[in-house]
Amino acid sequence: MRAALARWAVVGAGFFLFGNLYAPQPLLPALERGWNAAAGAAGPGMSAPMLGLVLGSLLWPRTGLRAGAMLALGALGVALFGVLGAWAPGPYAWAVLRLGQGLSAAAVPGASFALLPRLFGSRAAAAAGWLVAANTVGGALGRAGAGVLAGWFGPAAALALLALPLLGLAWAVLPLGGRFARAEARVHAGAGPLLAFGAGLLFANLFVANLLPYRLEAAGYGLAALGAFYLAYLGGTAGALFAGALSGWLGPVRAGAAALGAAGLGAALLAARPLAGFALLLAGLFGLHALGGAAAGRRGAGTSGAYVSAYYLGGALAGLVYPFFLPRPFGGALGFVGALLAISATMLPRALAAPTAGDG
Repeated sequence: MRAALARWAVVGAGFFLFGNLYAPQPLLPALERGWNAAAGAAGPGMSAPMLGLVLGSLLWPRTGLRAGAMLALGALGVALFGVLGAWAPGPYAWAVLRLGQGLSAAAVPGASFALLPRLFGSRAAAAAGWLVAANTVGGALGRAGAGVLAGWFGPAAALALLALPLLGLAWAVLPLGGRFARAEARVHAGAGPLLAFGAGLLFANLFVANLLPYRLEAAGYGLAALGAFYLAYLGGTAGALFAGALSGWLGPVRAGAAALGAAGLGAALLAARPLAGFALLLAGLFGLHALGGAAAGRRGAGTSGAYVSAYYLGGALAGLVYPFFLPRPFGGALGFVGALLAISATMLPRALAAPTAGDG
């Protein structure tokens, strides 16, 4: 019974992890006011966990740890650094603790994608869609929950409370056995387009998501309303599940083209219809992430870890870039996202195509 729980905990682990990593997003203006810091001062703290995920995703598969021990240690680390970061005295201390959160969280995503073929066999592609869907639901509810809890208890207590369920996750995944073989830890030579593609996905996602609370607060949104707005991430859940199913019918490249079209339409709607546009943008981006993760998982733990590393490198860059767009018209930011999606379209066939013998 507990072994079955551990198997499904791999799919659902991101629900709790990403709920914690993204929970501060609707609280950014409030956190900055609490530190008496300027708007955008929290940017490094939003970028730091992405950098931790970049570095850690390359290192964890090479530790030789049993899979369950690796995932459990990652969950515990996210909880510990999350609680400490909730009471950080300023943006720089917060950024350091958020780096620790990201390094800990990195134990999970790449290993999870690589474990799916072992745990689910022929259903691994569909399971990748479930995994990304769980990530998006967790991120959405973490953001929304942070807004509600912060309204009741304040931002620090809200972030600390959201870390507690990670203790249960660590217990659930601990029984998983198996280690990644040395051959699985190398990155396939033909994976470059896939890695660049993944980096663009999270950059576009977090670039927009980090800008929106400032724009929405100026429009009169309170903390709870800001948190509720991020339920738009549930659109990513639908996109991930749909793309995983569509891939089995049309193949990953055609499914990816459909998801990219949805993302482009969402970006075009953002200025006039922020909620609908953001939800549609996320549906497309997370659909593409499910397809990219499945493509990486087929190439083994090394490529899977490198894909996750590239993905979060894009997120880290978004955390550094978005403050420069805060004083500028929102239309310029949307044009920037549109150009990025156009570049992603050119990489789509090589990124998602099945690996060939020459890729090894």
